[in-house]
Amino acid sequence: MKTFFAIAAIALSLISGVELKNHKAADFINHDEIATLNIAIDAVAMDKNECLEAASTIYEDETIIGMSVDGIAKEIYAHVAIHNIVENLPNCIKNNSLVSRINNSTVNGIDLEDYGDTYLRRFAYNVIWVFAN
Repeated sequence: MKTFFAIAAIALSLISGVELKNHKAADFINHDEIATLNIAIDAVAMDKNECLEAASTIYEDETIIGMSVDGIAKEIYAHVAIHNIVENLPNCIKNNSLVSRINNSTVNGIDLEDYGDTYLRRFAYNVIWVFAN
């Protein structure tokens, strides 16, 4: 059941018609000044403590700004969780366009950027943090 909630949350964040789905704090910042960071999907284990350690390092080094340690950790964890879920699905489900889109958003790594992701995706990351193991 927890896996269902995780998949539902990320699917909602990708296909929602909610007006806030594409809005983020960085919308109000000069985009030329926004830093990004890509973390290899296999660089972080499916472990909340390891995600918190990685997030702490990113936060302390100011590699990414405008996000809390918890926010960074939740985004990392959600990407790893979704990647692991999709990787274990049967091919007939993986070939579904929505599932394929979700998978493609994780296979090239975890893209973090200053001030975080969209508000709706942040909501999804929180849901995944709570419900995925």
